Amino acid sequence: MGLSEAVRAGGPPAAAETVPAEPAVPAESPPPSAAEVGAPELPRPALGRAPGAIQPTDSFATAGRKAMWLHVSRMLDREDAVRDPAQTDALKRYRVATRRLRAAIRVFREAYPKRETKSLRAALADLAGALGRVRDLDVRVEELDRWAKERGEGAPEAVGPLRVALTSQRRAAAAVLVRKLDSRSHHRLLTALVQFVTERDETTGLHEGSPERTTRDHAASSIWAAYELVRAYASIVRWADLQTLHGLRIEAKRLRYTLEFLGHVLGPEKDLVLERLVALQDHLGALNDATLAVAAIRAFLGERHAGLDPDQRTAIVAYLGDRERELNRLRRSVGRAWRPVVSITFARRLARAVVVRPTA
Repeated sequence: MGLSEAVRAGGPPAAAETVPAEPAVPAESPPPSAAEVGAPELPRPALGRAPGAIQPTDSFATAGRKAMWLHVSRMLDREDAVRDPAQTDALKRYRVATRRLRAAIRVFREAYPKRETKSLRAALADLAGALGRVRDLDVRVEELDRWAKERGEGAPEAVGPLRVALTSQRRAAAAVLVRKLDSRSHHRLLTALVQFVTERDETTGLHEGSPERTTRDHAASSIWAAYELVRAYASIVRWADLQTLHGLRIEAKRLRYTLEFLGHVLGPEKDLVLERLVALQDHLGALNDATLAVAAIRAFLGERHAGLDPDQRTAIVAYLGDRERELNRLRRSVGRAWRPVVSITFARRLARAVVVRPTA
C-alpha cells in the first residue's frame, strides 16, 4: 500500500526515504539584537553609471565586475519591494540576482585574490538561504491554489488547513528575511558589493613580463571546465537519486550562467546550446519543486492527520497523490532533457561557440 492509499485508509503517512527532509522554519524567530536595529536609516550605497557590456579585450577581472554590476544593481532596485509580502515577483527576481552574483563570483574567481571574495560568498550564501525559504513557500502556495482551482468542487475550502499551514510558515520565513534585510550586516554586504563591482583593476600577466590574458583568452577554458562538471553525471543519471539530480541541476545552471556571462565574446551557436541547458534546468527545477511539495504535504499529514475532517483529508491526500505522480513522471523522463546536453551535436555547437577569431 502506497503512502496516499495508507492515509486515505485512515493510517498515518509512511516515512519517506527518497524525498530529502526540508529544514523547518520556526514559527517565531528571536528578536533582532540591539546592534542590528537601526540599519534602515543608513544611506543605501549607489552604483553610479553602468560599466557597459563585457568586451573580448577586457581583462577577466574587469569582465567579472561588469557581470556582477548588473545583478548588484537589480538587488538595490528591489531592496524595498522585496520586503512587501504582496510583491512575490520582486522577491523572485531579487533571489535570481543573488544567485547570479554567486555564480559570477564562481566563474571569475581566479581573477581575484580569495580574500576579496570569501566574505562576499559567505554573506550571499546566507542571504540566498533566507530568500530561498520564502520563495519555495510562495511556489508551494501558488501550486496548491492552482491545483485546487482546477479541481473545483469545494477543493479550495477542503485544502484550507494545508494552505493555512504553508502561509504561516511563509510569514515566519519572511519575518526572518526582513530582519536580515534590515540589519547592519546586510547594509555592509551591499556596501561591499558596490565597492567590489566598481573597483578598477590593474592588468597583470601570468608571470612577470607576460601579457594580460583577456576575457577572450579565458572564455573557452572556463566554459569547458563547467561543461566537464555537467558531463561527469553521464554515467549515473539513469539511476541517480533525487539528491544527485539536484546536484546535476546546480552544475547545469552554473554552465548556463557561464555562457550567459561570457555571451558577448561567444559565437551565435551559444543560443542553441543555451536552449538545451534551459530545458534541462527547467525539468530538474520542476522535479525539485515536486520533491519539496511531496515532503511538505507528507509532513503536514503526519502532524495534522487526526485533526482533519473527512473532506479535508480526502482533498489533501488527493493533492499528495497528484504530486507523487508528477514527481515520478518527472523522474522517469529526465533522460529526454538530459540526452541532448551530452550529445555530440551539443558538444560541437559548444565548440563552435567558444572559437573566437583573434583580433589583429
